[in-house]
Amino acid sequence: MSTRDTMTPFLSTPWVDARGRALSVRALPGLRPELIKTLQSGFPGMVNPSVRALLATCCGLTNTELGLIDFTGCCFPEEPCDVFQPCMTLAIDDAGRRWIAELGDEDLPGPVWCVLPHPQVAVHISDDLASFIAVLHDHARDDRTLVWLQDLTATADEVWVHRRALALRPSQVCRTDETIRTWLSSLPSDAYVYDLRESSVRAWPYGAAGPSGRLYRCGRLPVFAVAGAPAEGRRVGRPDVTAPTEPIAALSLDIAAIEVPTSRRRTRAKPSPSRARRSRRVGHPARRLSDSFDRVVSPMRVAS
Repeated sequence: MSTRDTMTPFLSTPWVDARGRALSVRALPGLRPELIKTLQSGFPGMVNPSVRALLATCCGLTNTELGLIDFTGCCFPEEPCDVFQPCMTLAIDDAGRRWIAELGDEDLPGPVWCVLPHPQVAVHISDDLASFIAVLHDHARDDRTLVWLQDLTATADEVWVHRRALALRPSQVCRTDETIRTWLSSLPSDAYVYDLRESSVRAWPYGAAGPSGRLYRCGRLPVFAVAGAPAEGRRVGRPDVTAPTEPIAALSLDIAAIEVPTSRRRTRAKPSPSRARRSRRVGHPARRLSDSFDRVVSPMRVAS
C-alpha cells in the first residue's frame, strides 16, 4: 500500500468521534486537471505523480481544529524559515502556529513541522503528510486535539527554556559522517548545533540567536544550527514582548521603567546647607537616574 493510499480512508469517508458521531471536518473536492497542471508549472518538482493523484481526489480539509488544511500550497504565506525550503504551508492556526511540510523526493510532502511563533521553536510532527493527517484524525476522533496542542506548546516551552543545554558546539558534534564533518567546518564559531537524528525530543529553537540570528541546516537532515547574537534575558521568549534589535531601543525600554518624578515640578529657592546635606545623604533623583543608567549600560558593554 502506497503512502497516498493510507490517506484514502481519511479523505473518502466522514470523520466521526469515538461514539460514532459525525465531526465537522470535511474533505475538499479534488482539482481539475488544468488546475493541477498550473500548480505543476508554478511549483516545479512539487507535483509528482503521487501528489497529482492526491490533488485529483482531494485538495485539503476544512473545519479541523487547525482550521483549513491546504494540500496545494497556495492558501497561506510562504514559510519564512528558509532552512525548511522547499516546503508548503499546510495550515496556520488561530495561535499563529505554522504547519508546514517539506518538499523532496518522497511520494508525499514531509516531514511535517509545527513552527511556533512564541516561543520560537520548531517541533517535528510526522514523517510525511499521510502520517500527519492520521495523527490529526486520531486526536479529533478521541476529542484530544486541544490536549495534544497543549502538550506541543509545553514541549516547545521546555526546549526554549533549555535551549543552551540542548545545543552543541560544532567541535562537540560527532564527526564520523563525512557530510556532517564538512558542514560543521563551514559553520561560524559562534554557532549552536541541534542534532535531532537521535534526539528523544525532535524540536529545536530556531529563534535562539535572536531576531538577527542566522539559520543553517545540513542538507535535508534534521541537523540545524543557529548563529548570531544569543537570545538571552528576561524579555526573550515572552509572547507579548518583542526583543528590540537596536541597542538604543533596548536601552530605552529599561530607562522607561525608571520612575523619575517629572510632574508637579516647582522652581525652588537655593536649598539651605542643611537641606543640601540631607540631599547628598538620601541621593538626588538625577544621581539615582545616573546610577540606574549605569546599571543598564554596564551589562550591555560587557555583552558587546
